Amino acid sequence: MQKLYFDNASTSFPKPPGVAKAVVQYIEDVGCNLDRSGYGTSCVLNRKTRYARTKLAELFNAPDLRQVVLMPSITYALNIVIKGLFKRGDHVLVSSMEHNAVTRPLFQLRQEGVHFDFIPCNSKGELDPTDIKPCIRPTTRAIITLHASNVCGTVLPIREIGAVAREHELLYIVDSAQSAGVLPLDLKQDNISILCFAAHKGLLGPPGVGGFIIPPELAERITPIVVGGTGVMSELDEVPAETPMRFESGTPNLMGYYGLAASLAWIHRVGINRIHEKEKENWQRLLRGVQQIDGLRIHGTQDPDRSVSVLAVDAPGLALGRIAWRLDNHYHIITRCGLHCAPWANRTLGTFPEGTIRLSPGYFTTKRDIDTVLQALKESLHYVRRRSV
Repeated sequence: MQKLYFDNASTSFPKPPGVAKAVVQYIEDVGCNLDRSGYGTSCVLNRKTRYARTKLAELFNAPDLRQVVLMPSITYALNIVIKGLFKRGDHVLVSSMEHNAVTRPLFQLRQEGVHFDFIPCNSKGELDPTDIKPCIRPTTRAIITLHASNVCGTVLPIREIGAVAREHELLYIVDSAQSAGVLPLDLKQDNISILCFAAHKGLLGPPGVGGFIIPPELAERITPIVVGGTGVMSELDEVPAETPMRFESGTPNLMGYYGLAASLAWIHRVGINRIHEKEKENWQRLLRGVQQIDGLRIHGTQDPDRSVSVLAVDAPGLALGRIAWRLDNHYHIITRCGLHCAPWANRTLGTFPEGTIRLSPGYFTTKRDIDTVLQALKESLHYVRRRSV
């Protein structure tokens, strides 16, 4: 029996047509390294990587493709940015919905004298930009927020948050893991200083690729954590100062770059508005069905204009792990159960420490898939409740 995949908030599946073929093409037909030679195949690889950077720059309205830095993941990107920009005595503000990829680097830096505070969000995960100003100190240097919650899907008002940051001359760093490729993002209009992104979620590319977009004046402030071969300027004892080479030492995930280039080409053809509308339709159908199931509690906003395609539920008094296990083992439905690497978000939502069952359909999810999941969820809930008596 074919499995139904409802864990797109973790990583998207299936990938668009052409992505797997592109990965195989690199392995079977290319195989060389990036910026390491002038022979023909290497030049083809360079053009493919340049294409991926160009499409990312266009998607986010970055002024120069050289500002697009490619990393092994968005977690690497956030760590480099956060640990590179802030020093002892600095103060940073983050939303109370953040993923561990933001909070854990900050907790590490707290041991070195960097301070941070949470901007409170309400029990739906929503943030009111007017709540930011009272949190700002003379030593505040930046605001860091996600764009959309990986736990419950709630979208934060990044344009308004960015305006507050600009008014107070603060950096604004955005984690777009759940929104890139699905929601419009504009570095200039949204007042974003640095945008971090993941390739394998809404951008529909392979795992093992992420990155950040950074202007030169901020890139100069960050000392690279990893240095080594860059393929060019090998005569220098120091890592080249130019971005992206400054942060991209060593052999990267080139097959991932090929796959990302293919997924970006597909997104460009389809358009993020169409992608978002399809995912919105799926989410609304799922939401309406879950609302009809007695014993399930929905967390996060139920406004389709303020959420991405992520739905978080729990069942008070019942073991969520048993429900998720039954969905997988009896109905072949893949969901995610737990805290989703975001304990502070669960505290905000009131779901800590048990967490939630997260249902995240994607662009390729069908109406029939959703109806099947709803029926299985209803039956599984009934089964676990009966067994718990």
